[in-house]
Formats: sequence, structure tokens, C-alpha cells
Amino acid sequence: MNSLQQEELNYFFAETFNKILQYEEAALSYGDAAGLSVKELHTLEAVAHLQEKNENTMSKIAARLAISVGALTTAVGVLVGKGCLERRSCPDDRRVVQVVLTEKGKRAERQHRRFHQEMVQMIGNSLSEERLNSLLESLKILSHFFDQKKEGGDTA
Repeated sequence: MNSLQQEELNYFFAETFNKILQYEEAALSYGDAAGLSVKELHTLEAVAHLQEKNENTMSKIAARLAISVGALTTAVGVLVGKGCLERRSCPDDRRVVQVVLTEKGKRAERQHRRFHQEMVQMIGNSLSEERLNSLLESLKILSHFFDQKKEGGDTA
């Protein structure tokens, strides 16, 4: 890769990431998602996903979000205060705390999920099959790079 390509790629990643965040924040600034940060919506998304499998414990949610249980405890406390989550003791083991979506939390999570579905659909529909496959392969490489970085592995 030459220096111009490196500069273009860096600009593209930074700009695209920022634009996605801005678009997401604007699209979710109304309804039940209003007043929730993107990070909080991603927490609701993780809870919803794990709640479907009855695996909505603090440790599993924290692992899915790649944060500490302590950081999740703070986030859950804020979302409980906003009326989006509840803490419940597990009926099988009262020492285990399950985190569940409230009705408001379910509506906000559905709104967030619809946003992502519409964004992906719009982009997917605008590309030819060949370009879509090329984009997917490129994004897999990018994702693998970040997985390696997260694990502290060699990226070369």
C-alpha cells in the first residue's frame, strides 16, 4: 500500500465511523430511544439477545459487550433509572442476578434494531452482488484485524 492509499483508507475509516455514529444518534433521538446513548442502546441489544436464550446474567452480558462486570453494573444502574431494565433474582439460584428489559426497554431496543436493519438493507440494496460480496470479504478482514488486536495477537 502506498502512502496515498494509506491516507485515503485512514480518512475513510475515521469519517465513515463518525458518520455512522452521527446517523445512528440522529435516527434514535425520538421515541423510546430518546435520551439513551448509543452505548446504552447496545447494552439493551445485548440484554435482549441473551434474554432470548435465558442467559441474561451480568457476567454473560459483560462478556458480550467486552466490558467488566463492574462497568456493566454502572450501566445497568443507569438503565434501571431510565426505566429500560430491571434486575431480578434467578428463580433457580437466588445468588444469580438476571437483567431483563422492561416494556420501555423492549421498545427502545426494537427501534434500535430497526435502525440497523434499515441501514444494512439500504446499503445492501445499493450494491451489485459482486460488490456486496467484495465488501463483506473486506469487512471480514477488518473484523479479524480487530479480533487479533483485542486478543493481543500478531496481526501480520
